[in-house]
Amino acid sequence: MSQPRGRAATAAAAMLVLLTAACGGRGLGSDSPAQILAAAKTAVQNASSYEISGTGDFGSGIDRLDFKVVGADLSGSFTESGSVVQVMVVDGNVYLKAPAVFYTADGVSANEASVLASTWVEATAGSSVASDFSSLSDLTNISSELPTTGTLTSGGTATVDGQSVVVLKDTVGGTTLAVATSGAAYPLQMKKTGSSTTVFDLSNWNSVAPFTAPPNPLTLPSS
Repeated sequence: MSQPRGRAATAAAAMLVLLTAACGGRGLGSDSPAQILAAAKTAVQNASSYEISGTGDFGSGIDRLDFKVVGADLSGSFTESGSVVQVMVVDGNVYLKAPAVFYTADGVSANEASVLASTWVEATAGSSVASDFSSLSDLTNISSELPTTGTLTSGGTATVDGQSVVVLKDTVGGTTLAVATSGAAYPLQMKKTGSSTTVFDLSNWNSVAPFTAPPNPLTLPSS
């Protein structure tokens, strides 16, 4: 059976660009960007779980993603050319549940796609298909992507979902980052403007319940 190739990596890479462009942290609006950045790094490193949702043009027709993250595992979906693809990564194994058009777009025959469609499909850790989704790990390891330096300036204060935030701006990349000013210094929103606008919202820090792999998936060949 032909093996599907995923494009979720494109969306994950787009998020990584935002993370490495500008990230910030807790503190009063009078704190320096460097202090805010240091506080954010500490807060994110200590977090056990969170939710992340993104909207915008991520390439390959992907315009939305929504994931819950617990440690190195994630569960959620991305939307590509109008098709919603459900994805889980548990213990390094990748699970997909997608419509037939997702597979045929990757060169899978119509007959094979009809078998795979709307069924949980497992790509075991180390397989070529699982490797195609390896960039999803960027969504589960935000702390390692936080920069140590950058062209960041203060953008004052604002509110995101009713929460007070301090804003950092990347004067080169056009990215803005909103960071909570009360409690831990969690990033709450990242936005990049340009030819198109992409926005990531982060929420429910340390409040996501663990999840398990779907039962009885159709396992793909490991090659």
